[in-house]
Amino acid sequence: MTYLGLNSIFLVALALLTIPVIKKLPWRAIAFATVALLFITAVFDNVIIGLGIVAYDESLISGLKLGLAPIEDFAYSLAAPLLISLTIEYMKVLRWKP
Repeated sequence: MTYLGLNSIFLVALALLTIPVIKKLPWRAIAFATVALLFITAVFDNVIIGLGIVAYDESLISGLKLGLAPIEDFAYSLAAPLLISLTIEYMKVLRWKP
């Protein structure tokens, strides 16, 4: 399985979990955190790949890159702020109330 395929499965599952609570999520905060993480990922991924600390099997990536970083590496930066917000929202929903 390619990194893009693995990321797609995870991102689709995340999107499905978002549907029931979509109106309750703090979208402005999610957007800000996502932009910040994408920037940080772009900078540091290029550094660690450029230094040879991390390497990718070319047969498992799509070939689309931002600098040296494969585009698949950015899925985590897209998913993390949403996943954190979803976790908080679902914890509110699941909390036991006397």
